[in-house]
Amino acid sequence: MAEIRPYRVGDEEQIVNLFNEVFKKDRKVNYWHWQFLESPYGQTAMALADEDGKIIGQCTLMPSKMQVGDREILGGQSIDAMVHKDFRRMGYYENLAFYSYDLGIEMGIKFRYGFPSKEALQGILEKLGGKLVCDIPLYMDVYRLDRLAAHFLKSKGLSIVLTAPIKFFIWLFKGKKVKSNEKYEFEEIKNFDHRFDELWSRVSENYGTMTTRESSFLNWRISNHPNISYKTFAATRNGELKGYIVVKDEEKLVRGKYPLKIGSIVDIIGEDEDSYIALYERAKEYFKSIKIDFVLCWILDGMYREETLKKLGFMKTKSRIPFAVKNLTDDSSIDEYIFKEENWYLMPIEADTY
Repeated sequence: MAEIRPYRVGDEEQIVNLFNEVFKKDRKVNYWHWQFLESPYGQTAMALADEDGKIIGQCTLMPSKMQVGDREILGGQSIDAMVHKDFRRMGYYENLAFYSYDLGIEMGIKFRYGFPSKEALQGILEKLGGKLVCDIPLYMDVYRLDRLAAHFLKSKGLSIVLTAPIKFFIWLFKGKKVKSNEKYEFEEIKNFDHRFDELWSRVSENYGTMTTRESSFLNWRISNHPNISYKTFAATRNGELKGYIVVKDEEKLVRGKYPLKIGSIVDIIGEDEDSYIALYERAKEYFKSIKIDFVLCWILDGMYREETLKKLGFMKTKSRIPFAVKNLTDDSSIDEYIFKEENWYLMPIEADTY
């Protein structure tokens, strides 16, 4: 039986090798160091299964400072849970998960949260005592419908003709285009300074349960990401920061062979509705300049600025992302904040896969 133990310096090579084997990826050790050791909120709690010196399993809780009601507490995001194929169905996953909870509690983590696959969700609900808060709806703003159709029809001209009625109905669905009423100055952000701490201090009371948007977190998560180059646009008015939007773009293959350029709103924080509208207008300029086909955004039911984001033209798709939570303490006072969808403000910045 493998030993269940915490991370030790030097384990990272084996952990990365196991990750690449299980998930068929090509992760590098420098990415692992950034993700698990360099967070401003401390080293990730890592529970490992050690079979005679070989790492064969892992469960983790990555600490994040969370705003929960009028308090700031530590939450722990479960990422990279894995067991080598030769050791599955032997109880390791459950033992590793519960041990990671113990390690997290010692660090001061109050609750566990994560975005599990549909397969992993069943185990979380049935074996680990987690609760499904919601299936996060994925919304889409379509920019170039004819290009998507052209891949399937093999004719650009025909795609333009056939998609015209669809584009008309989309236009009707979106309704009147909203525009910002104020004038802003925009700048592209490479590093997040004290202005973002001041912005968060002013607007945080408007938001629900979420990762605090401190500059230290934003610099670690966005500016210092080892693999992804995000774009961040900040909006100022009369010299004061009013909000920011973080976006990314990528090319993906639809049905394994049709390349499309996809944009994502990774995070957006604004002082008011007008700043949200202005920030997306600026992001839209960028997306159109690089010929994005469509843009994706998370919009939870009841989420702060839900209606604003919908007014910007986003339409609900059938895609969903499970979001599950577990209270690790006896403090039931946080339950109403962490178990109710409408209390969360979730953006892809929360998830390690974006």
